[in-house]
Amino acid sequence: MTTTTAIGEKVINILKLKPGCVVCDVARPPDVQEEDAKLRPDVLVIESGEVLLPGEPNFGFDIGLPPGVAYACLAETAVLAMEGRFENFTLGRNIEMDKVKEMYRLFRKHGLQLEGLRSFGRYVTDEEVTHKRELADELRRDPEKLQALIAQAQVTETAKDEGGQEARRAGPWIMAAIGAVAVAVAWLLLRRKPRE
Repeated sequence: MTTTTAIGEKVINILKLKPGCVVCDVARPPDVQEEDAKLRPDVLVIESGEVLLPGEPNFGFDIGLPPGVAYACLAETAVLAMEGRFENFTLGRNIEMDKVKEMYRLFRKHGLQLEGLRSFGRYVTDEEVTHKRELADELRRDPEKLQALIAQAQVTETAKDEGGQEARRAGPWIMAAIGAVAVAVAWLLLRRKPRE
């Protein structure tokens, strides 16, 4: 379970996870990037805390979720508003079990539903879960195969990191070259004699 939102930093080294691990990534923006998750096809990374609200709610803007679906924190606010309770409820780190139970009771009373599991914006299918379980079982039975998978993923990560460093090193030179071309074009345009 991760809720850090450490932008630009890796909170989880996906290569060190056990076969078949399920990562519940509550953070937005997410703590686990999709390209990292692809390095471990046996690991399932799910988005968490998505709730289907009753009726046809209009948030007034696109929050990046399917229609009628809200993050749990927004759903909690909506439920409290439905109850006419304008108060802080489960705010911060010190969440009381009585408040959790009360929210669950109100959740059921107002007809909210948990949304299906999603991974990087896509719904997780039963077939996908079955495939990941089978692969995880295979990797548990064959530690050498797991080590080979991790070694290949490390090679991929190293190449990606080196490519990123090359791009960062080349970036200033490329920008300087583009700037020089722009100055030359501007100079030529200014020197050009107007047509009569």
